Amino acid sequence: MLSSLSRVGLAILLVIGSALAIGRPWTTWCPTDWDGVARVELASSSGDVFLGGRPFRVGGDALLDYGLHALMTPFDRVLYALRGDHHPLTVTASISASSRDALGDPAFTCFRAIRGTDVWARRPTTHPTQTMADGYPPGAAPPVNNAAWRMASATDGPEWPDGGSVKLELWVSANGEQYIFVLPPFALMRGG
Repeated sequence: MLSSLSRVGLAILLVIGSALAIGRPWTTWCPTDWDGVARVELASSSGDVFLGGRPFRVGGDALLDYGLHALMTPFDRVLYALRGDHHPLTVTASISASSRDALGDPAFTCFRAIRGTDVWARRPTTHPTQTMADGYPPGAAPPVNNAAWRMASATDGPEWPDGGSVKLELWVSANGEQYIFVLPPFALMRGG
């Protein structure tokens, strides 16, 4: 028979193990083999670039999450109770081209947000490619300008003060090459 102290220890291990299995923190690590990768400085939060001789548009943003959230599971409720009134950093980015073929299959592999000496880095979720024609009814002719894009996002970052200056790096693999896009510093704002 287990002592009450052993039961408490076992319960703690089960909770931590479940959190690790559900949260999969190992998927948040950024690549470590990007030494010497070309850094492309953007003049604003988005910009036109040539990658492998083809035109693309790359951009990103970061906001503090002040939106409402649905608590779907008991685990969500526990996390919400533990965090309290928390407004984490959320980073989003996109890469686009004139068509699905021109875009290829780029992927965001890391986002780095930098505020002073604080650095928060995460491997974002890169969403499937979308085009202007995706919302058209089946059989409809695609529009002449059928631009294509991929979005990516990383959530649950630190809660930095709003109004403070933040800088973003967007790490992208495109056309078999790796790029780090550096956005100029901007004021961190509240988002909903």
